[in-house]
Amino acid sequence: LSNARTFLLLADGDAARAFGDDPARRGLFQNYSVFLADGSFFDGPSVNAIAQFYSSIPSHLMAGVLAPSPTVPYDAPYLGRTTPFATATASGAFSCPTPPDDLIIARILVATPRSFNIYPAQLGERSENAFKGTSEFYLGDLMLTVLRHETSHQFDRLLTTRELGLKENIRSRCTVDDNWLRAGVAAPPQGSGANAFFQANAIEILASQVGNQYLLSSSTQLGVARERADVYADLLPFEWYLFIVGLVGDETSTTFFERASLGIVETFDVGLDRTTTGGPVSQLRVPGCGTYDFSYDAATGHLSSYTYAPGFGLGPGDACVPNDAGTPFPTREPTLDPTASPSAPPATFPANRSCGVIVMKGNDQNTVECETTPTEGYAFTCCDDSNACTRFHPVGTVGDETDTGPPYAFRAVTGANNMNGYCLGGKTDLEKPDPPNSFPVAGRWIASTYWEAKLKCEEYGLRLCDQKPPQDPDNPGVTSAGVAPHCKSTKCNKDDKMIWTDIPCEEYGQFTCAPTVAPTEAQTTTTVAPTDAPTD
Repeated sequence: LSNARTFLLLADGDAARAFGDDPARRGLFQNYSVFLADGSFFDGPSVNAIAQFYSSIPSHLMAGVLAPSPTVPYDAPYLGRTTPFATATASGAFSCPTPPDDLIIARILVATPRSFNIYPAQLGERSENAFKGTSEFYLGDLMLTVLRHETSHQFDRLLTTRELGLKENIRSRCTVDDNWLRAGVAAPPQGSGANAFFQANAIEILASQVGNQYLLSSSTQLGVARERADVYADLLPFEWYLFIVGLVGDETSTTFFERASLGIVETFDVGLDRTTTGGPVSQLRVPGCGTYDFSYDAATGHLSSYTYAPGFGLGPGDACVPNDAGTPFPTREPTLDPTASPSAPPATFPANRSCGVIVMKGNDQNTVECETTPTEGYAFTCCDDSNACTRFHPVGTVGDETDTGPPYAFRAVTGANNMNGYCLGGKTDLEKPDPPNSFPVAGRWIASTYWEAKLKCEEYGLRLCDQKPPQDPDNPGVTSAGVAPHCKSTKCNKDDKMIWTDIPCEEYGQFTCAPTVAPTEAQTTTTVAPTDAPTD
């Protein structure tokens, strides 16, 4: 089937004829010029995820997937055409039963010079931690990881003369594994380490650091760069990060890829400035997270320092994923006319929670407080429509590929590293111990504001738990394990933490609510003092 479609597409590019009975693969070809030559191996969700990936790639990067590079021999016109489309191949799709015919057909069906393989697994079958060997943990679907990696190989042909020189300059200054964002590549004993690998395989630098990490979670990769700079005074990972940001972006903005859920990522516009047109990135403005400013050495051009101004409700060391409703990009220069104040997460609770909400001890439903400030930081859980609660990210986001059941299913989590990868608003930011390449074992617990907790639950189709825990008639006052809203004894080190709920304080009799009297509008009439002489 893949062979027949190849002949048809090479003949006239008519996707309607080649994919008459397959609208998903037809759309992939028509919209993104990508021929999925898989012999119908991939199922519907997998094909949709592949198409979504290509829809998320900025147009100038997609041009790199298709555009010829005359300096590379295999970019020469083939069968009278120069890269009419890219071919993504699943292993075996072009195989034929016996030689030598299979060899002859294989030569014929090198359809285009833009061909690459996709891992032959369905979406959700396998996943891997894309940040091994670093302070971060984020699981990516393996089939999509290979697709992102192979696609990112094509980006090398987009590099300008300045970018080619910069790439080589940064590479020449890397001497240890931790100088690289993907510090866990080719880890011993199977390999010789990331630095040796990338020094010997320069073609893998973008494919690995862009494809495996940045296109999966740009903010997690940013966390790697920040940790290396802040803790170890190593700015080389940040130089790689800014190189990628500049490659993905244009003169005024770039794209962050975040919140991978069942293979689908969200994209966010991030503002940037450059020192000169096409030059190094001097500022990043991440919506909802804050602003990063970068300084460069005048003599060498190397990154010399960076500063971070956190967004609303964040501390200098907090991790942050961008959002569409966060702090807008600040005005770069003062204006003569006053501008509206930038919007930010609300400083108050919703109107139906105006008196505050209950925060509850993670292992004791009788230990409650009325929290009246939504910007305070606590742990949180999420509940579904049946009021089942969870302390974990839903299956398919950063979870274990062996999980089954509904998206709020509990996980049998063992070990600090797994726990840090899965927990909602919990231990998600590992501290890297000495020596730098040792396995991360300690974690830093991260608190969440009310709105962060509420929006995160809603992002997963859940809600911040809003029902009082039931009382056991046989054991009044006893806190049962796994019950909403606290989810006692279901891991994530939250039993000793206070947990956000969405339960109005007034539902607990010990807390009273003083209604807020709305201010009355000022009178619109004024009294004019009499004057000695009548006025006109």
